[in-house]
Amino acid sequence: MKRLTLGLLLVLVVTFVFACNKKEDTGAVQPDDPPEEVVEKTEPEPEPKPEPEPEEEVFENQFPLTGIGTNEDVDYRAFGVMIENSRSARPQTGLYQADLVYEVLSEGTITRLLAFYHSEKPEVIGPVRSARDYYINLNNGYNGIYVSAGGSPQAFAMIQNRQVDHIDGLAYDGRYLWRSSERRAPHNMYTSYNDLLKAAEHAGHALITPVPSLTFFDDESIIGGDEALEVTINYGSSTNNVVYRYDQELESYIRHVGGEKIVDYKEEEIPVTTDNLFIVEMSHRVIDNVGRRAIDITSGGNALLVQNGVYQYVDWENIDGQILPVKDGERLNFVQGKTWINVVPNLDQSVNITK
Repeated sequence: MKRLTLGLLLVLVVTFVFACNKKEDTGAVQPDDPPEEVVEKTEPEPEPKPEPEPEEEVFENQFPLTGIGTNEDVDYRAFGVMIENSRSARPQTGLYQADLVYEVLSEGTITRLLAFYHSEKPEVIGPVRSARDYYINLNNGYNGIYVSAGGSPQAFAMIQNRQVDHIDGLAYDGRYLWRSSERRAPHNMYTSYNDLLKAAEHAGHALITPVPSLTFFDDESIIGGDEALEVTINYGSSTNNVVYRYDQELESYIRHVGGEKIVDYKEEEIPVTTDNLFIVEMSHRVIDNVGRRAIDITSGGNALLVQNGVYQYVDWENIDGQILPVKDGERLNFVQGKTWINVVPNLDQSVNITK
């Protein structure tokens, strides 16, 4: 009996072991087995690519009096136009579009402006006024076609001797220059760039001649100096004194005369500004009972160069007819943009700078 029981137990053990082995061999998932965990693989998000920096535009040419790049042709002459600056003539028209302006005393405490037009071509320019010999010489430094209405005996002599290509506003009055009914004579003569082209062609003046170029900074960050947020120039009269105030947003100086901001007469929202203010000391001498002057524009001397909200004491030299800044014997560059050159009899007495 014990043998039978032992044999039966042995059979049961063998059967159980066999069943277990079979279960492992088949690899079948049994109901009691835990479900296999499924891990989803996620690709890492790509890092955003940096936006490419915009390529700096490359221009074929550069305007010679502003240094601003252009793809237009620049090999044509500038017009040097005499602009009146008396109280009766302000505000002027088209003055903000001039590339380069000389401001020099004419008679008494009144200055007159020699405005060069090249990169911009105004529809209205004026009021146009009379010539002086030193303005003609300054004009010739840029080979300009000189535009005036009347003039001093010295200026007429230079014009008659053909020392300058000249457009006589009085001779062309009513044709290429006109009188405005909004102002009284002699403060009301105006012209336009296109009319000056026609007048120059009629007078037989060559038009396709390159303008002698100024030199300009490539990197303005290297400009040094002391802060100059406001520059006052005293011409001897509260109605004619000039103030240039630096505008941080425009990065240029806004012109004020007689306590008023100068804007364009037609485009009233547009101020007259400059990116370079070059103040030069020249010897002045009264030569007649009218108060006309002889001004030494050749000898060189003391000067102030004001750019980007700072100023520095420099020298000026007349180089091939151009009044240019020099320091330690080296010619200095201008900031790209517009330039005003103010001539004064005495730098220390005429100029005040506010930080």
